[in-house]
Amino acid sequence: MQKTTIIEAIKRVLIDEIPTANMAAFDEKARLNQDLYLDSVLIMQLLISLETQLSIEVPDEALNASDFETINSLASFLSGQITENVEPTVSLAENTQPEEFEDIKVHCFVSCLCECIKAHHAVDHRPFYFGVWDADVVVTEDYKIHYHADDLNHDFFRHWFERLYGVKVNAWYQADQSKAENISRLLNLIEAKPASQHIMVMLDMYLLPERENKFNQNPFPHYVMLEKSEHPDNLLMLDPDFRWQGEQNKQQVIQAIASEAVEGGYLFDSREITPVTSQAIHDYFIACFKPENNPMTDAVRTIVQAHIQQKNELTPADLNQALANLPVLAIRKYAYEHGLAFFMLELEMPFDDFENWCDVIEQLVSGYKKIQFRAMKIAAHFSQGIEFIDLLKEIESLLAHQDALEFSVKQTLFTLFKQWKSKTHQKVSTRKSEVCL
Repeated sequence: MQKTTIIEAIKRVLIDEIPTANMAAFDEKARLNQDLYLDSVLIMQLLISLETQLSIEVPDEALNASDFETINSLASFLSGQITENVEPTVSLAENTQPEEFEDIKVHCFVSCLCECIKAHHAVDHRPFYFGVWDADVVVTEDYKIHYHADDLNHDFFRHWFERLYGVKVNAWYQADQSKAENISRLLNLIEAKPASQHIMVMLDMYLLPERENKFNQNPFPHYVMLEKSEHPDNLLMLDPDFRWQGEQNKQQVIQAIASEAVEGGYLFDSREITPVTSQAIHDYFIACFKPENNPMTDAVRTIVQAHIQQKNELTPADLNQALANLPVLAIRKYAYEHGLAFFMLELEMPFDDFENWCDVIEQLVSGYKKIQFRAMKIAAHFSQGIEFIDLLKEIESLLAHQDALEFSVKQTLFTLFKQWKSKTHQKVSTRKSEVCL
């Protein structure tokens, strides 16, 4: 099949089946994410449609492939699948970077707090990520997974940030006041801010279209930090989670903060940083560690079962949207790398095994994409009246594999934790939650 024919098939799917916000940018060189605004979910939706139109099957390994950067590279990859029946050019074993999320951290609130810790020579930011790998996962009443909810707060992280580093995280945003009043307070705080103070605010990233939005969420609640710019019409924005810093038009930022989908903001001062104690690290690890379950995998399993069993008038066709936020949550599992790195450095261990465990963590993150891909296929098959029992069995097998992978990471982390505890000679009482896996 000619590559031009495949490109036309891609274009037809984007016009007829997938809501694409920027089709005016479509050409062979157009980047799927940055130019056409396709996030990983929409790319999977595109692949599912192309499987049918082109009579191919996209292998799991391809879900992370760099071949999907542009229309031209995607067409070349699909052409190879059709004419040569070969494996994708990039396999999981070769692709050791965390696919399109390689320049993103794992939790915007935590990343903002860690920014000032990273700049301080006497403290280590890595322990603070203990709370991220199993951070709260929202399952809505209609069985959708989400990373944000109106009643979700960050009190756990605020409490432990002060326990670990001595820094109080105070709310400047007042929920009982209007958006205009809160924005006015924010601008006054920015104007009077001392150099050591950090101002965090939640805004809707979807309303900042010139910023790269890899997840294409609408709305996209996200924490950033703001400072005064030398240009009066701009603000200086620091987005630690996306590792981005630059000038943003002040009115655009205000509009993103004024969105009804977001509210919240905090102040903290790096002058308050104090050395971390071994006791505080010990207690935080125990508070975060969940040896008997994996909340994110449990949530995915619950959502899939609810749709298959058609609870609350749901159908398998609704799975297409039920797991749409899974890519935003899956990257939290990279926080395990921070935990492993902290304990291995403290124990002065060689890092020979570290890269191997990073590969396991990468498999864990990629596993959620495989599950989501099959869930989206189930939704498509159900809508078309096609049997999907084999896909459901594959999802159940993948969920079991996710648990096995994550428990293996937790087992290693807990072993390192015990070795670290022994080395630091902590005089701490044994708590009931301190159990071997």
